[in-house]
Amino acid sequence: METSSTSKSLILVKWAIIGGILSFLLSVITQYSGLAEDFSETLGWVSFIVTFALNVSILFFALKEVREQQDGFMTYGEGLGNSTLLGAIWGIISGGFNYIFINFIDDSMIQKQMDMARERLEDQGLSASQISDAEKITSMMLSPGVQFITIVIATTFIVFVLGLIVSGIMKREKPMFD
Repeated sequence: METSSTSKSLILVKWAIIGGILSFLLSVITQYSGLAEDFSETLGWVSFIVTFALNVSILFFALKEVREQQDGFMTYGEGLGNSTLLGAIWGIISGGFNYIFINFIDDSMIQKQMDMARERLEDQGLSASQISDAEKITSMMLSPGVQFITIVIATTFIVFVLGLIVSGIMKREKPMFD
């Protein structure tokens, strides 16, 4: 039983690493291609669809591999538990990449995000004191540590919600009289 559990964990870690790297790369591409500054509703939908397809695909392939490792069987609960664990590991990896990137590779990213937020607030016609108050909160929320925690929680939650559906599709119970 231990080797089965270890194998399952390694499968989830493998797919979490793949998901974390792809999520991080998608984020970096969005930032450096200028898509973040030229954000539109259409671009938002395209970004959502690409991210959704990526998340569902990785979750599907991870659960499929876990199910194959268990002689082709997996209960709904096992699928949901594996989905949640995958999401947590994925979030830690993606958040870790983001933290390293912001702190050591491109520390100007937070300032760019702050400048974009300031422009939006000015466009809304807020007073200087209101903008100053909003900037204090925004700078706290954009700090690398808070971003790391937010990424871990959000990724775990999103993969859990997707796991509710994908686990139902992927489940295959052992026959009772086998």
